[in-house]
Amino acid sequence: MKKQSFIIALLAGAFALASCQDGNWDIPEGIPYGNNDLQAGTAVTIAELQSTYASVISSDSYKQITDDLWLRCVVNGNDYGDNLYKQVSVQDETGGIIIGINGSDQGAFMPVGQKLLISLKNLYIGGYGNMAQIGGLYNGSLGRMELPEWKQHVRLIMDNTSEAAAFGSMKVDTLDFDPNKTMAQQSGRVVRLSGVTISREGTPVIAPDDGSVSLVSNCVNRTLSGGNAGSKCVLRTSTYAVFKGITVPTEAVELYGIATIYRGTWQILARTQSDLAWTK
Repeated sequence: MKKQSFIIALLAGAFALASCQDGNWDIPEGIPYGNNDLQAGTAVTIAELQSTYASVISSDSYKQITDDLWLRCVVNGNDYGDNLYKQVSVQDETGGIIIGINGSDQGAFMPVGQKLLISLKNLYIGGYGNMAQIGGLYNGSLGRMELPEWKQHVRLIMDNTSEAAAFGSMKVDTLDFDPNKTMAQQSGRVVRLSGVTISREGTPVIAPDDGSVSLVSNCVNRTLSGGNAGSKCVLRTSTYAVFKGITVPTEAVELYGIATIYRGTWQILARTQSDLAWTK
């Protein structure tokens, strides 16, 4: 959070940022981020990408995108709450996908609701735990792209510009989670889980780092049961998340998050404390 505050302070010296809850800021035109020279070519949807590269994604492999394809999408999740680590989640009208970026504090530049124009040519697409991701190569496998590369491939689209019309009514929406839907239908999207109970092993806070629960890559997976959680669903929270110390409730609750999947298990990533609806 200190790093984010520092970045915001620097930007405020040159631009008037209008802040609102959870760090979802309106970014003024001309902010020095991304590539303002990008002009869209052949449009592709997230669903089309997932279909075209289905075998690569399902085999946890990767492939470089060599066609001149362009994606119009909107940010639905970022690292503002420190639970999406070096990732941004985006969606369009057809689906959602995770983008790996080797850079922190991206939420300061790409708030939830920000429209993006992305040039996909020369980026890599593949699977991690059978979930679709866009990124770069790292040690011979799919990983995060370096920040300078990302900035060459993305343009921030402001609502008051003519380019925004091409996005139509695209906005961040919320789906009621359905464990029976396919990965492509739900992954990378914001979902709502209602009437679910969160497991309370160890210290009963969302993500304790005191050794009372097992950690997987510095994250705590708490099983979700009841309601519309299905049989294989966890709330996955980093021990670095801003809201890691929130007490796990004893009653059934409602929560929101980005639906991700890892080898058949749905992992719900809350973005900020506001996604833990019972804390409001």
